[in-house]
Amino acid sequence: MKKNYFLTLLAAICLVACAETKTEIKVIGELGDPQPTFLNSFSNRKLIAEGQVADGVITFVADTIEPTIAMISRSADGRQPVCPVILDGTPIEITLDGNTAEVTKGSDQNMKLAEVNKRVKEASLPMDQLMKDYGEAHQKYNGEIPDSMMDGFDNRYEAIIADVIAAQKQAIQDNKDNLVPLYFLCGDVEGLGIEFVDSFLQNYKYKDISMLEPVRAKLGGERNKQVGAPVVDFVGKDLEDKECHLTDYVGKGQYVLVDFWASWCGPCRAEMPNVKATYEKYHEKGFEVVGISFDSDKEAWEKGVKDLGITWPQISDLKGWECAASDLYNIKAIPATILYGPDGKVLKTNLRGEELGKTLAEYLGE
Repeated sequence: MKKNYFLTLLAAICLVACAETKTEIKVIGELGDPQPTFLNSFSNRKLIAEGQVADGVITFVADTIEPTIAMISRSADGRQPVCPVILDGTPIEITLDGNTAEVTKGSDQNMKLAEVNKRVKEASLPMDQLMKDYGEAHQKYNGEIPDSMMDGFDNRYEAIIADVIAAQKQAIQDNKDNLVPLYFLCGDVEGLGIEFVDSFLQNYKYKDISMLEPVRAKLGGERNKQVGAPVVDFVGKDLEDKECHLTDYVGKGQYVLVDFWASWCGPCRAEMPNVKATYEKYHEKGFEVVGISFDSDKEAWEKGVKDLGITWPQISDLKGWECAASDLYNIKAIPATILYGPDGKVLKTNLRGEELGKTLAEYLGE
């Protein structure tokens, strides 16, 4: 019995060892300061390897269980990215020149990643001029930029973003047989659109790779926010430490605004008077608000509720950004809102400011 167990365990260890992929990376040229001596996972920024510096060359040796995308960075937390690479067992060479990083040697898919990433960056270049023009206008008009001019800035911004997303989608569609799409899929599911990503993943060669797990989680959260989607339950505790469910309120015949917020969130606090005024105006007509707090400190949560005069139900698991609601509804920035109808299905999302009152007037009258 024991012999069979240890033989099985040994076989499993050998299988894992044999499945490892070893990739060597060399970084040459103007290394800058701080030098890019960190290699982080692109999907979660976890440190994969640290580079060794000798004679002006940085060398990384990365072991991975499966091919994946990593980012060479100037900081251990991955927040000073320099260049993405695909760890697939083929040696890679990167040449630095000032702020420019160029993959000069690597596998076919590494060279393709460098090529398409360059095209996407070119699509975003007009953003630099837009930011410059906006800054000059902001200074010229002392922050009071005329509405017509602001409309022009908004239109230019939307056009640039549309070009960038189009370039990303083209890069994804042109590389169905390699890992290049992972770089864009893991970066902006929301911008690409869940319909596009869902459709692509159906026949993607690497659709089951572990690097896509966060993407699949995002897709699930985005589906839960789509118009017509039924409420997905969130379980937490109220301010009295009593377990409660989102479904205790949603789907009970009222219009319910689920407000994702936190006491430490400045924009959330700034928006709260508007939510409060809307609540007071429409509550007697069948409108409810449920706050889901991204706080981690109960005392701060309690103080925030008191200071802001919040009187509607509150739920939290006190896990901050690790709050289960973050993944359930793909909430990565707050404030955020979901408006549910009496039947417990999504009507609209991200209602704030005047839009919140206008929307409720449509359903409940003035």
